[in-house]
Amino acid sequence: METRPAVFSAELDLHELFFNLRRRWLYFVGSLLLMAALAWTYLQVKAPLYDFRATLLVGDQSTGSKQAQELLQLLDSKSKGLKMEDEVGLLTSSGMVRRTLAQLPFSVGYFAEPKSWLNWVRPLQVRERAPEDAPFRVTTAPNRPQVTGVSIYVESVAANKFRVHASAKRGELRYLSTGELVREVNGVELDQTVAAGDTLRSPLLTAVFQPGADWAAFESGARYFFRLNDEASLVGDYLSRLKVRPTDHESRILELSTRGTVPAKEIRFLNALMNTYVEDDLVQKNQIGRKTVAFLDEEINKLASSKSRAAQSLSTFRSANSVVDADAQSGVGIRQQNELTAARARLATQRRQYQNMLNYLEEHSKPGSLTALSSAGLDDPAATGLIQQLAELNGQRAALTVNASEINPLLLVLDEKINTTKALLTQTLTGLVATASNGLRDVDQQLGTVQGQLNRMPENQRQLGTLQATSNFNEKNYSFLVEKRSEAAIALATNTTDKKVVDPAKQSSLGPSAPKPLLVALLAGLAAVVLPAGLVMLHTRANRRVQSKADLARLTSIPVLGLIPHGTADEMQKMLHDTRGPISEAFRSVRVNMHYLASGHHHRVIGVTSSVPGEGKSFCAANLAAELAQSGRRVILLECDMRRPTLARYFGLDAHAPHGLSTYLAGESSLTQARSSTNILGLEVLCCGPLPHNPTMLLESSLLGELVQHLRMSYDYVIVDIPPFGYVAEFLVLLQYLDAKLYVVRQNYTDRGLVSQINEMHRDHKVENIYMVINDVHFANTYEYRYKATAYKYYGV
Repeated sequence: METRPAVFSAELDLHELFFNLRRRWLYFVGSLLLMAALAWTYLQVKAPLYDFRATLLVGDQSTGSKQAQELLQLLDSKSKGLKMEDEVGLLTSSGMVRRTLAQLPFSVGYFAEPKSWLNWVRPLQVRERAPEDAPFRVTTAPNRPQVTGVSIYVESVAANKFRVHASAKRGELRYLSTGELVREVNGVELDQTVAAGDTLRSPLLTAVFQPGADWAAFESGARYFFRLNDEASLVGDYLSRLKVRPTDHESRILELSTRGTVPAKEIRFLNALMNTYVEDDLVQKNQIGRKTVAFLDEEINKLASSKSRAAQSLSTFRSANSVVDADAQSGVGIRQQNELTAARARLATQRRQYQNMLNYLEEHSKPGSLTALSSAGLDDPAATGLIQQLAELNGQRAALTVNASEINPLLLVLDEKINTTKALLTQTLTGLVATASNGLRDVDQQLGTVQGQLNRMPENQRQLGTLQATSNFNEKNYSFLVEKRSEAAIALATNTTDKKVVDPAKQSSLGPSAPKPLLVALLAGLAAVVLPAGLVMLHTRANRRVQSKADLARLTSIPVLGLIPHGTADEMQKMLHDTRGPISEAFRSVRVNMHYLASGHHHRVIGVTSSVPGEGKSFCAANLAAELAQSGRRVILLECDMRRPTLARYFGLDAHAPHGLSTYLAGESSLTQARSSTNILGLEVLCCGPLPHNPTMLLESSLLGELVQHLRMSYDYVIVDIPPFGYVAEFLVLLQYLDAKLYVVRQNYTDRGLVSQINEMHRDHKVENIYMVINDVHFANTYEYRYKATAYKYYGV
C-alpha cells in the first residue's frame, strides 16, 4: 500500500501545472491556429491609422511695427502676459474647429469596399478615401435636409450616369450645416439613377453627382459608397482626436497632433486649423486698430469745428477794431488766463471722459456685454490697470463661452471677477470725476480773479487776448490729435500677427501607427497561451470528480488499497487469465495491501461496492476474486447486485441462465444448480440468475444468511458484488454478513460529494473495516501517478 498523501495545500505546484498544460497540448495548437486566424483577419479588417503633427509659434502680444508701437500708446498702458493654457483652449475649442471644417469639403465621407471574401456576409474590410481620390464627387444642397448615418452606394451604370441606392433600418434627416435634427427615418430605401452634373432630388437626399478623378476605379470590382456627416458630429470627431500641447514647459511653440485613416484629410485639417487661428488673431487686432482710428477721427472733426470758429472770431475782431498786436497790452494777465483756460479745458475733458466711461459701464452692466473699453487719455494708473484687467477677463470669458454653457462653474467664477472689477472701476472713476469737479471749481475761482484784473484793462486788448488764446489752444490740440491719428493709421497699415506656422502638417512616421502587426502577433500569441492555460486551470479547479489519492485524502480517512490502471480493450479481454498484465499486477497489489491491513484478522467475506453505477465495482470484484484464486485460495464470487447483473459476461457464462442466486433465495433452485464453475482454478461464481421483482426482499431473507455462513465454511474467500451504496438499500442489508468492504471509486467519474456519504458512515462507526480502490486510473494523464505509466515494464509486462 502506498503512503497516504498529505492534506491539500493551497500553494500552486508549478510542476503539476506544467504537467496538466503539456498533457493538453492540442488545446494550445488549436488556440494558436485560432488566434493566428483572428489576428490576420483583424489586420485585414482594421483600417491603418496614421499620426500627424504640426507646430505653431504663438509669439507675444505686440502688433504692428516696432516704431509704431513706440509711438502709439492708446490701447494699453501695459503689455499683456501670454497664457499658453488660453491659447491651447482656443485652438481646441469647438468654435475654432467648426470654422475650420466649414472651409473643408468633409461633410461627405467617401468609402471603398474591396472585392474580398471578408465582405461576403457584411462589409468588414472598408477603407475611407480622400475626396480627390474618389471616383465620384457629391455636392449637397446646403438648404435642404439630408439623410445621415446611412451608407449610400454609388455605381456607374452607363457613360456619365450613376445609380445611387441605399437600404438601412434607420437613419436621421438633418441639416448638415447646423446639425439640426428634422426627423428620424425608419426603413431607409433609396434607389435612383442620375446623370453626371444633374441634381438628384428625393425626400432623403438632394445632391449633385460629378465624375471624380479616379473614374476607372469603378471597373476594379470594388464597391463605393459615401456617408453624410453633419457639422456637430464632424466637430465632435475631430475634437476627440485633436491634441495640442507646448513643446516645452516655457516654450511658446505649440505642437498640434491628430490621428486618422486618410492622410490627405488630416493634413488639410491641421493646416486649415492653424491658418484659421492665425487669421482670427490678425482680424481681432485690426478691429482694435480700426476702432482707435475711428475714435480719433471723431475727436478731430469736433476740434476742427471749434478751431475754425475761433479763427473766424479772431479775424472778425481784428478787422472791426483795427487791432493788430495785443501782446504788450495783455501782459501777464493774458498769459495767466491762457494757462488757466487750458487747465480748465483739460480738466473738463478728463471729467467728461470719466463720466462717459461711467455711463458706458452702467449701460453694459451684464457680463460679456463690454465690446471695447479704451484707456486712451487716462493718466490715472489705477483706472488704467482696472481697464486692462477687465479687458483680459472679458477675453477669457469670450474664449470660454465657445464650448461652455452659462451654468459652467468656470464661467460663473469669471462673471464674478468681471462684476468685482467693474465695481472697482466704477468707484475709481467716480472718485476721478469728483476730483476733476473740485479742480474745475478751483480753476474757475482763479480764472475769475484773473478776469477781474483783465476787466480793468482796455476792453479791446482783453477781447483780442482771449480770442488769440482760444485759437492757439484749438490749434495745438488739433495738431496733437492729427499726429496721433497718423501714428494709429501707420500702426493699422503695418499690423501683423505674432502667430505663425513653424512646421506645416506632415505624417509623424513612415508607416501606420496602428495596428502594429508585431504587436498584434504578440498579443495573439499571448492569448493563444493564456486562454487554453486559463481553461485548463479553470477546468482543473472546477472539476469535482476524484482524480487521485490526494483528493481522497482531503475527503476521507478511509485507507486506499491501491490503484487499478486503465486497460485497453485487448487487456480487458485477457485480464482474468494473464497474470503478468498491468491490471493483474494492480489487483495483486490490492490483495497484498488488504492482507497487510488486516493485521491478523482474516477477512473471509469481502463486499465490493461503489457510489453509483459505472464505477467498475463488478469489474473489481471479478478481478479480485480471480487474483485470490490464482494465489491458491478457493474463492466464490457472489453476485448480490440483482438489478444490473454483469458478472456472467466476465467469465463467459450464460447471462440468461434459469438458475442463480435469485432462484436459490426464492427456493426454486439448489446451490448446486445456482453455482457455476469458471475456467480459473479455484474460482466459482454464483451469478444473479433471472432478475427478481423485489431484490431487497430476497436479500433480507434468512436463506441469504445461511448461504453466507455455508460459503464461509466451504471457501477461503467469499467475494460479494453489492449494489451501489448511493442508489439502493441492499448495501445496508448486506453489511451484517461482511468481514471487510471494498469501496470502488473511478478516476474522473466519481463525484467528491458521493465519497462524503460513505465517509460519514465510517466516521460514525456505522461501517467498519472498509477500504478504497481507485479504478480506471490513467497514469499518463495524472500528475501524481505519471511515473507509473511505464512502471510495469519492470515486470516485463
